[in-house]
Order: sequence, then C-alpha cells, then structure tokens
Amino acid sequence: MVMQVELVREKQGGRTMLLAVGLVLSSSLLYVLGYSLSKTLVSSYGLSALQVTFLRCLLVLVGSLVLLAWPRSGVTQARLLHPPRAWEQRAAAAALVASNVLAIVAYSLMPVTAASALGFTAPLLLTALGGLLLGERISLGRWLGAASGFAGMLLIVRPGEGGAWPGILASIGAAASYALYQILVRRLRDVANSLDTAMQVAVVGFALLAATMLWFWHQVSAEAFALVLLFTVIQTAALACIAGALRRGEASRLAPWQFSGLLWAMLIDALLFTTLPSPVSLLGGGLIIAGGLLAQGRERRTA
Repeated sequence: MVMQVELVREKQGGRTMLLAVGLVLSSSLLYVLGYSLSKTLVSSYGLSALQVTFLRCLLVLVGSLVLLAWPRSGVTQARLLHPPRAWEQRAAAAALVASNVLAIVAYSLMPVTAASALGFTAPLLLTALGGLLLGERISLGRWLGAASGFAGMLLIVRPGEGGAWPGILASIGAAASYALYQILVRRLRDVANSLDTAMQVAVVGFALLAATMLWFWHQVSAEAFALVLLFTVIQTAALACIAGALRRGEASRLAPWQFSGLLWAMLIDALLFTTLPSPVSLLGGGLIIAGGLLAQGRERRTA
C-alpha cells in the first residue's frame, strides 16, 4: 500500500515537472519573439527602452483596472495595491522591470547574437542563486546540465570580440536582474500566482518609469502602438509562463531549459528568414537539450 502511494506521488510529481518544463520552453519562445519586437520598436520607430517598458506596464495596469469591474477575473483592489508580502512582491517586480529595460538596451546596442550570448548567463546565475538563497540542493547533474547548456549556447551564437561596453554591461545586468526575479518568484510561490506577478510588475513599472517619460517620451504612431500592444501581450504571456513554472519546479532544476531560447531563435530564423543553422549550431542545440535532460535524469536517480 505504501509503495502504491509512493508510485502515485512520483507520477504526479513527474507530471508537474513535465508541465513546468513545458512552461519554461514556452516562456523562452515568447521572450525571443518579444525582444525581437522591442528591437524593431527602438531601431525603426525611435522609441527608447524606457518608453517601451513604460508602455507595456501602462497597458497591463489599465487592463487590470478594467478587470476590477469583473468579479470573476480574480483582480481585486487588495491584490493590486496591498498584496501579501508586498515588499517582496514589489522587489521581484522591480527586478523584472530593470531586466526588461536593460535587455532592450542591450539588443538595441549590440548584434542579437552577442546580446544573446551574454544574456543567457541567467540560467547559470539562477542555478547558483537557487542554492544560496533558496536552499536548493544543487546536484552535480544540475551543474553539468547548466554547463552543457551554456556550452551549447556559445556554439550557437559564437560571440565575437566586438561589442560596445554599454551594451555588454546592459546585457549582463539584464541577466542578473532576471535571475534575481526568478528566485524571488520561487520564494513567493505560496502567496502569489501569475496574475499577481503581472499586476505588481505593472504597478511598480508605472511608478518607477512615469517620471522618466518627461525626458524620454517619443511620439508613438498607430503602427508603433500596435507593435507595443503585441509586445505587451507576448511579454505578459512569457511572464505568466515562467511564474507558473517556478511555482511547480525548483529554480536550479529548470535553469538549463532556459537555454532553449536560442533553439527557438534558430527555428524562427529557418522558418521566417530561410537562414539554416550550421552543423556547429545543431551540435550546440544538442548540448542544450542534453543539459536539460541531464539535470532531470540525475535528480531522479538521486531520489
């Protein structure tokens, strides 16, 4: 009887982890799409990184206020303005706002490949912080999985020697801020869901960036606004996916799967721009997949 109960629990845990991995893969795809749009908004329409992030937060905040009138939406004034563990939720939101601004700056100043190479240091930082701040036991398999994913990322992007220091620092800062955000979301998993996370990011982002619009506001055309709206939908969906994943799985265990963003980038290049990956890039993709599987398989054997 005890063995049957343990088997049921193991199956349920396996399904939960599979769902968490699926949410991480989805968030990686959505983030690749979203930052591609943000680069277009900065380079083609003259918007700044601060303005793009501010407009995203403003749109989500307006949407949250509209949903206040619909009781079944789950949006309440208390959850919006007085959430549980408010300062911790707002610290997580501030970390994500900072990561979003810095990532847009990095992608606007550097080639996409170089920005990606530095930006994808976040999973390695997440693995380390998961042990330091969450008390997660970082097995050898998780470290090897993160290292394999990082090696695969370098094979895909093969960053050169070029790149302005502001862009390099912005990309590293974005990665560090995003890793910190994920750690805080994992800590808040018992009191905040994806809706809470999205609302707090909107509130904090609006409060932090509103004053900067006096200097950084640029006229927004109808076409640019449509792209901002699409960017907001995609980034909010990505935010919901990663928050949902971190409620279901340990941060360090999910970290290697975040390198899948580069796999999505290669696929988008192949489908939309007929740019086929090189054999070296395919090898890198294999290392990324192997890293994610290694982190999971090692944990099961240990258990």
